[in-house]
Amino acid sequence: MSKTMKTVTDLVQLVLGNAMSACAMACFALPYDMVVAGVTGVGRSANHFFGFGVTPTVYAINIGLFVIGWILLGKKFAATIVAGTFLFPFFLGLFQNIDALQHLVDDPLMAAICAGIMDGVGIGMVIRMGGSTGGVDVPPIILNRKFGWKVAPVMSALDVCIFIIQIPMTNTNGIILGIFYTLIYSVVLNYILVMNQGGVQTMIFSKEKSRSINEKLLELGYGTTIFPAKGGYIQEDFEVISSVISSRNLNRVKRAVLNIDPTAFITISNVSEINGNGFTTMFGDEEYVPIVSQRREGIKVIEDEGKN
Repeated sequence: MSKTMKTVTDLVQLVLGNAMSACAMACFALPYDMVVAGVTGVGRSANHFFGFGVTPTVYAINIGLFVIGWILLGKKFAATIVAGTFLFPFFLGLFQNIDALQHLVDDPLMAAICAGIMDGVGIGMVIRMGGSTGGVDVPPIILNRKFGWKVAPVMSALDVCIFIIQIPMTNTNGIILGIFYTLIYSVVLNYILVMNQGGVQTMIFSKEKSRSINEKLLELGYGTTIFPAKGGYIQEDFEVISSVISSRNLNRVKRAVLNIDPTAFITISNVSEINGNGFTTMFGDEEYVPIVSQRREGIKVIEDEGKN
């Protein structure tokens, strides 16, 4: 994918994600008086307890988080916060002004389910492209980037705190539905963030054909790592081949291994997320080279091309 196409795709994803999140709020959550997550919920609480206007409060918080995001995560991330800050309220107002979109379902429980699914997908799409809808989802992203904390649990904890301060201004049904809605979108969000980013890790044990298996996997385009090992019973030395591959290529790898060594022992483990060359980054590896002494790492290839 070219750089221009990726930029366009990211922008479309940013707009669509904000639109889905706003639709979840305007068409399913607010019409049923559910407690509201995010900066809007903080603004409502500030208005109820201190008389502060909702809009000034939201702007003040967003500006503060914008500055923090700019400092800690850079200009590109800050730019996505600006987009989310204006896109979300735009779509929110748009959907609220369309009467046909109000009370789309008769059952409040169904409304909470729909809101959770749409909001989780929408926010997940925005975060996957490295952006943010602005507001309180910025701190979880910062904690994820800096300390590796999972986004969904931190966001859920913040939402629960915001819900608690809204209890005096919301009836019991609205509180319960709002919490249910948040739990659903947290699960959906976590799924969207790791969707299509996982795979499997294979460990291949072959006493006599490990080198042939390794070369075959390299020829097929799969990266490998060789570990020295020793059998626990016979105490013979051999080599174990490890390879991380996408799930759809698993059967191809198994067939290739068993064609070389029908007695090979293969273990397969699910991997929730894969990052690095061949998956999330590409270092321009060359085609398979049979002679080991003539092989070069992908990073080395790019460095050499840059010199030329």
